Amino acid sequence: MIEALKDVGIIVGVPVARSVIGWAGNALEDNKVTEFEWKQLASTVLRVGTIATLGYFGVAAAGFDIPALSVAAGAYIVDLIVCAIKK
Repeated sequence: MIEALKDVGIIVGVPVARSVIGWAGNALEDNKVTEFEWKQLASTVLRVGTIATLGYFGVAAAGFDIPALSVAAGAYIVDLIVCAIKK
């Protein structure tokens, strides 16, 4: 049970940390956070969190035992690639 909670914490924590760090750099440039910037933060957290969650449970369902941190890091990398492609 504790191991599962730790995994969930990692899967949730990495996307939130990635999102907040990237968002804060842009949103706080003018010392004013707009509603649009809050929506961007929520969007990034949901996007990276979804990638991490689906990746973790998808890999586990396939029978592989992979650490949650590896999946969360992979989700971060996938999000960077997606963002680079969008630009």
